[in-house]
Amino acid sequence: MGTNCTTPYLRGLRVEVVVPRIVVSAPRGKSGKTLVTTAILYALSSRGLRAAPFKVGPDYIDPTYHSSAAATRSRNLDEFLMGEEGVLRRFAAFSAGADLAVIEGVLGLYDSIDGVGDVGSTAKIAKMLRAPVILVMDADRVNRTLRAVLRGLMDFDPNVRIAGVIITNVSARQAEKLGRSFSEEPVPVLGMIPRDAELARFFEYRHLGLVPIPERGRDPGGVLMDRAVPYIDIDAIISIAKSAEPLRLRVPEMDDSVPRLGIEVGVFLDEAFTFYYPEVLEALHALGRVHYVDSVRHQSLPDVDLLVIGGGFPEVYAERLERNAALRSSLRRASEKGTRIYAECGGLMYLASSIVYREEEYEMVGVFDGVVVMTRRPVGHGYAVAEFVEDSPIADRGTVVRGHEFHYSKLYLRDGETKVVARLVRGAGMGDGRDGLLKGNVYAQYMHVHPASYNVFRVLAAKWLGAYT
Repeated sequence: MGTNCTTPYLRGLRVEVVVPRIVVSAPRGKSGKTLVTTAILYALSSRGLRAAPFKVGPDYIDPTYHSSAAATRSRNLDEFLMGEEGVLRRFAAFSAGADLAVIEGVLGLYDSIDGVGDVGSTAKIAKMLRAPVILVMDADRVNRTLRAVLRGLMDFDPNVRIAGVIITNVSARQAEKLGRSFSEEPVPVLGMIPRDAELARFFEYRHLGLVPIPERGRDPGGVLMDRAVPYIDIDAIISIAKSAEPLRLRVPEMDDSVPRLGIEVGVFLDEAFTFYYPEVLEALHALGRVHYVDSVRHQSLPDVDLLVIGGGFPEVYAERLERNAALRSSLRRASEKGTRIYAECGGLMYLASSIVYREEEYEMVGVFDGVVVMTRRPVGHGYAVAEFVEDSPIADRGTVVRGHEFHYSKLYLRDGETKVVARLVRGAGMGDGRDGLLKGNVYAQYMHVHPASYNVFRVLAAKWLGAYT
């Protein structure tokens, strides 16, 4: 997977963004947005075009599909976390030099944070970027009704320009009917992707969504180029993208950097721990030399000044994590000797005493004395807002931090030595609105934080690593 660790932010400039662009959305979630977005990106790459991929909202998984196809990191655009100015600034920065930008939406086109206004919706992002929308519609057990849905979405907000439709999950019997029926609509059908068992298997959902590409270990390009791309009118999509109006923006002077300290940084990155925004890895590379740790295969930790354990699926790999007792012992010893450790969600779960998953209990690291129990329904799912009630390595008392959480687990803490330093104004955290565990030099929380919302590693550099920023 090609990546670029530079962060080409434009500072204090008036810019005109003319890159062709489209937003891929749908009437609801699980309609095939990621499949279609990734197929379009592969098709563009196969023509030698440089695409800039984006994802609306907080998401780690779908961007792994984009990055696989576009050979560059997919970036998130999130109004709640970044503000409108932040979204526009990021789009200007990360679409610069691309032949075409492809933005995958979140949920349904008009779905928003509160279900009343449009903040957090794909429609709002499309309007902010003046981008035409390609609507993905699932044809399972429906035909002519799709036209009624299309008309309703087009009429709901005239400032959102739906420029074409791609229909997924189409049976052979439906194709002719849908073709004749949609010929009466004012926007073209840009593709009909047949119902396909292999596509369905590759894009089937697990409890937090699709299986991340690093965990799969398999590139979806072959199956998409064979079974989806031939049914999409890529020339028409490029033409629609070119019809997007120029964006004239003032990009503000902002400093998102972290100090270059030349320190040694360890990062858990493997099948079990994959949830890292590109900006997190870029910030860690800026801090110093990065050593990647494989929680399943490595037997010991490198000697580092800072260790970061991101989110992921430790429950899925719990048996293999338990078997690697050597690494768990090495991590526990590192915590006892004072190594600074920062963890989010899956990392927090790994640092607990054990994980109970599918009625089996698996031993984990044991930095925090507590049991993580997996649940059938989500405990925390969506945006989170934390107010810190005590000083911590990432925020002083009284600081309010916006983030998000995706977890089907609760932590039952038994550890009297561990402080809980944050109260969630919004969100669930450990299951009772508490989050932020602090024990010695180890800090962990369920909440994920995007550096464009709150620069955790800039604060850590000042508080833990002695840099004054």
